[in-house]
Amino acid sequence: MNVMRWLGLEEMLSGLDTPVGCTAEQLSRDDIPRLTTLLSTWYPDIRVGTESRHLDPSFYEREVYLRGESPERPLYAIVCREQRSGDIIGLLTLERNVRGLQLSAALGVVEPSRRGVGIGSLGTSALEVVGRNIGAEVVLYYSTLKTPLGQRNAEDRGYTLVGLVPAFDVDAIAPGTVKRVYEALYAKVLVAEERVHVPAWEMLTPPTRALFTHLFGPHPAQTAVTPEVREQCHG
Repeated sequence: MNVMRWLGLEEMLSGLDTPVGCTAEQLSRDDIPRLTTLLSTWYPDIRVGTESRHLDPSFYEREVYLRGESPERPLYAIVCREQRSGDIIGLLTLERNVRGLQLSAALGVVEPSRRGVGIGSLGTSALEVVGRNIGAEVVLYYSTLKTPLGQRNAEDRGYTLVGLVPAFDVDAIAPGTVKRVYEALYAKVLVAEERVHVPAWEMLTPPTRALFTHLFGPHPAQTAVTPEVREQCHG
């Protein structure tokens, strides 16, 4: 039975190249104080909403599989370092759902001066690669709508936009202003098409049918109907 165990980082990232001048490693307990300080500096908006847990050292101690510690924890943190200086310049946390064989990205963040050099796009690639290597059957990626970069990273790597989730999380939209925000949900299926059950057309309401067709194209029940019958139905 596939239980989606965390593996060694080299094995989980097998097949993925890191940007030149950067290295990737598993987060260690010793790095937590420095990392949480950097995150609050790089990404002030992280102080509110779900991602704020990454500022709490106890979150890593309780939930994250740290180097040399328990692999049974649900999250894994990958630290990106500048190869020359050893400075931390990025973080990607991955969260597994063992029962559903799902893997999702909890947080991906890059030191501001390093944005645009390929470290951020590494996150969406790593999500898929790690997912495949540990036996996930679907990977999920939520993207902020504050900037288009995360959306493009997912779309350029073949993720499918499957929805816009209103009021998904809390975020700082301006200095001193915090509101619930929309986020885009992307997915990539990692199993063969025959492993996925397509819902019966007659079980879908008209709005669901319209959305299904918009996202995934014609339903098999539609394509099985001859042009003549389809014309009679529309007539």
